[in-house]
Amino acid sequence: MAKVGQALRPLSIAGFLVLSLLLSWTWAAETAPLRVGLDSNYPPFSRLDRRGHGAGFNLEVAEELCRAMGRRCEFEFQPLDRLLETMRHGGLDLLMGVCSTQDRLTYMDFSQPYFRSRSVYIGRAGNGSDGPKGMVRIGARGGSVQLAHALSRRGDRAVVAPDEFGRLLDMLCAGELDLILANDLAAYSFLLSERGQDFDVLGDPLPLDSLPGLVRIGVRKDEDELRQAVDRAIRDIRFSGAFGRINRSYFPYSLY
Repeated sequence: MAKVGQALRPLSIAGFLVLSLLLSWTWAAETAPLRVGLDSNYPPFSRLDRRGHGAGFNLEVAEELCRAMGRRCEFEFQPLDRLLETMRHGGLDLLMGVCSTQDRLTYMDFSQPYFRSRSVYIGRAGNGSDGPKGMVRIGARGGSVQLAHALSRRGDRAVVAPDEFGRLLDMLCAGELDLILANDLAAYSFLLSERGQDFDVLGDPLPLDSLPGLVRIGVRKDEDELRQAVDRAIRDIRFSGAFGRINRSYFPYSLY
C-alpha cells in the first residue's frame, strides 16, 4: 500500500498544479484590464489634449462603467476609422460611442443604447443642405455613419473624410468645405464656440430612420458575458444617477 500511495502522490501533486494553473489563467483573464477605445479628437465626447490627457463625455461614462463592472480599464485614443480597424482585428474589448451597422456586426457586437443622437448639416449661413448649384464639398468624419450616408447620396458632390473631426472643422472654417454632416451634439459644441459663430445648422436634422440614432458600445465579438456585464453596468449608472451627473456636466438636456 505504501508503494501505491507513493505512486499516487506525484500524480496528486501534478493534478493540483494543473488545477492551480487553470485557476490562475481564469483569474488573470477576469482581472486583465479591458481595452477601451475612444476617439482622440471628437469633443465633447472624447479628445486628447496636447499633453496626452484624455477628457470628454464618453471617457467619463466609460470610467463609471468600469467601476460598475469592477474591472480595470485601459483607454486607447485613436481616430474613429483606426479604432474600427483595431476592433476588427481584436485589439479592443470595448469601443465607446458607435452605432450598430450591418458591416460592423460582422466583427463586433453591441450593448444596449446609452444615448440618442441625430445628424445635421452645418455650414455658413446661406448654404443649404442641398448645396448651391455645381460642385459641393461635403465633409464627414472618417469611418462614421455620416460618411457612409454622404457617400451613398453624393451625386456630383465631393465628399472629404479626414480621420479627425477637428480637421473637418478646420477645413470648414478655412472655406475648404461647404458643409459638414455630423452628429448633432458634436456640431452644436462647435457652433457654440467662438469660431463657430459664423456657421449654423442648415436645414432640418436628418430623419431618424435615415441614420442610426441609437448610440451604443461596441463589444468584442462573441463575448456574451462581457456584453451582458456592460448592459448591466449601463443600467446601474443610470439608476445610481452617475450617468445623469455626467450628462448634465456636458449637455443642457437629457440624451436619453
